[in-house]
Amino acid sequence: MKIITHVAITLACLLTLSSTSFAQTDAGTTLEQAQQAGKFTFIVFYKDNSPQTQKMFQVVQQSVAGQPQQATLATASMASAGGQAMAEKFQVSRAPMPMTVAVAPNGAVTGLFSRQVAKANLDAAIVPPVMMECMKHLQEKKLVFVCLTKSEQAAVPAGVRALQLDPMFKDRMALIGLNVEDTTEARLMQQLKVDASQVQGPYAALIAPPGVLVGHFSGTSTADQIAGAIHKAGKCCDDPNCKHAGNAQASQSTATRR
Repeated sequence: MKIITHVAITLACLLTLSSTSFAQTDAGTTLEQAQQAGKFTFIVFYKDNSPQTQKMFQVVQQSVAGQPQQATLATASMASAGGQAMAEKFQVSRAPMPMTVAVAPNGAVTGLFSRQVAKANLDAAIVPPVMMECMKHLQEKKLVFVCLTKSEQAAVPAGVRALQLDPMFKDRMALIGLNVEDTTEARLMQQLKVDASQVQGPYAALIAPPGVLVGHFSGTSTADQIAGAIHKAGKCCDDPNCKHAGNAQASQSTATRR
């Protein structure tokens, strides 16, 4: 009897998998509606209805079904003009398929998963608000100053304010406030390597694209000191021939030898 039951369950699972199919959605419309509703969108890009594609779709579908207030699902076929255009938009047209792209309500890409994905990956792609904003600005190639506070009002270090007047940096800076006591942003705090006890008065952590922690700056840090740290990290501009690029490589080599 147990053997018969086991076989029946196995056949039922196989039939469910083999019958799994999905129609292409208008990913652009779904994305727009999700963003207006403040939801994350998981876009499944695919070339065919292979078992690998079905498996990825099932995982994403089940994950989204468990958190309908936070996320929604869209599909995009690479065989369609719309799917190709969407893939180009997120720069995944040449990526191995299937591919799931997680897009935040503000347009930031918070996850890229090729060939396979686990629920834990999808859960991690739903990031809290401040982290989401940081990711958006970094993807726009901006220097992100996370101004840390223990209240609702974040103070900006004077050196950061002064740096906003520098023609080299003024159009590439983004300032974001973060309350260090906000437990929902614990993952970001860990990535910034910030000890809440350090935050006394104006204090900022600087992240540069694609997600490099440049340093921490207090109210006594000058604009020249902050600019020097940016130059040393090789993050002052996108020019590979920048005169500061060599200094950054030398610093990295020295750090490696240590």
